[in-house]
Amino acid sequence: MGSLATSEMIFFIATLVLSVSVVGVLGGQTAHLTLGMENSAKGTSNLIQSDFQIINDPSHIPYHNGYVFYIKNTGENAITFTNSTVSVLVNGTLITGSELNVESPQSSGQIMPSQVGEIVVNIPISAGYNQITITLANGLSKSMEFQL
Repeated sequence: MGSLATSEMIFFIATLVLSVSVVGVLGGQTAHLTLGMENSAKGTSNLIQSDFQIINDPSHIPYHNGYVFYIKNTGENAITFTNSTVSVLVNGTLITGSELNVESPQSSGQIMPSQVGEIVVNIPISAGYNQITITLANGLSKSMEFQL
């Protein structure tokens, strides 16, 4: 009879050890999942709070050493606004290098909420209807059709 109690105790202790191991693994996975959801929510929140508009009159695009497009930050967060953080497509062609000049207020490299920045595109654009697409580093993108 003594051996029966000993074997039951060994099985009981083994079951406890196994249960604690399972709880530890599940607890760790739950913490990992929670952290991932928190990071995803922060990124989504930041994207929702970021917004901008192209505020040009589509039928009158100014020209000063290139075609000037005005970008207004209509979101709640500052927008990083430099040549390396803004992508510009005109009629599907990526504008880079000396053909593109991005200017933020006070040359700060950012557009604060309600401020306006300028994008100067120095390429020949044909008369008629054209399209510009501006994409920020966070993936937010706006397009506008305009006429020259």
